[in-house]
Amino acid sequence: MKYVYCLFLLSLISCKQDPKNILPKTYLTPNQQEDFKFKVVRYIDRLPKYATNSNKFDSIFDQEYKKMAVNSELLFYFKDELNTIYFAISKIAPSIKLKKTATVGRIKYNSNDSIVFYEEVLRTWKMEPKELQQKTEMLFRKLIESEDLSPYYTKNSNPEFYIEFPDETTYYDTITRKWKSK
Repeated sequence: MKYVYCLFLLSLISCKQDPKNILPKTYLTPNQQEDFKFKVVRYIDRLPKYATNSNKFDSIFDQEYKKMAVNSELLFYFKDELNTIYFAISKIAPSIKLKKTATVGRIKYNSNDSIVFYEEVLRTWKMEPKELQQKTEMLFRKLIESEDLSPYYTKNSNPEFYIEFPDETTYYDTITRKWKSK
């Protein structure tokens, strides 16, 4: 009987899946992490002075975007079997005390390393860094496991705050690669 019980426990333990590794250093060197942040910062951060949506990719703005990329943090990163890359990047938010927001999204590249698909799945509310780290990790893991994120939308999560966008009036347009109002 003890033998059967031990076999049962062993099979139960072996069936449990290890959580997916979402640490950026698993996939990217420090330089590759900086390059990745530089590629997406034009989408997740503000426009530099004199930049518009039509000229924001001009090299004249590269130095400003490099500063923005350095000031952001690649929290989580995961590449699935279809070569879709999932990411979570945080940046400092305007606040009296230190608070940050995170942008969680997915991206695909072609063979020339050009972006062919980009989507911001969510943006978090401003939070203190420790809270942001914990909540963003939970949301990120749910995203890569294709779980429903709607319980964490503001209208469903009161009194806790997780996801600021999307909401009832704001959605992400993957064609223009911008947040829009309905």
